[in-house]
Amino acid sequence: MSQKSNSSLKQQLAALDEILDWFDQPDIDLDEALKKFDEGVRLADEAKHKIVQLENKITILKQKFDQPQ
Repeated sequence: MSQKSNSSLKQQLAALDEILDWFDQPDIDLDEALKKFDEGVRLADEAKHKIVQLENKITILKQKFDQPQ
């Protein structure tokens, strides 16, 4: 279930949701759990980076909009 680093934020959040669902299983393998956890951390970091980029774009657009013409 490896996601490309250029996947959309929506895809990353969906993958994180799948990982969370996987952890709800009654019997989980410890090695697989570690892999899923690592993947979840990576996806969360990438999603956070994309969110920061989006926030920066919004800030720039707001500044452009607020400038007198």
